[in-house]
Amino acid sequence: MSTPAPILTSSTDWHWSPTPFPGVDFTWLRRNPDGGGSALLKLAKGAKLPLHQHPGTEQVFVTAGRLKVGEHVLNKGDHLFIDAHVPHAVEALQSAVYLTLSESDGVELMEPDQAG
Repeated sequence: MSTPAPILTSSTDWHWSPTPFPGVDFTWLRRNPDGGGSALLKLAKGAKLPLHQHPGTEQVFVTAGRLKVGEHVLNKGDHLFIDAHVPHAVEALQSAVYLTLSESDGVELMEPDQAG
């Protein structure tokens, strides 16, 4: 039986791609075979991700800048755990980069009046 080897994603391997949202770029670090994975998101000051929810849990770890995620203001070094199906929006209060860890694939954009 072979032991799984660690998988390194060097910063030289990052391929930043634009999202449909102005000022928001992302790069995958790892896609899990069963769905979900880890990615970095880079937001310019004032950039926003609209109200949305995920089918699985999501974790957010801020590596630079300042964000508002839902009702929470996050600074560099802060971590936020978001349960599945919890509506939230993201706004960069400063230019920011965050690591997101998602349990499963998928995102559902929502209208503001759909929030619980």
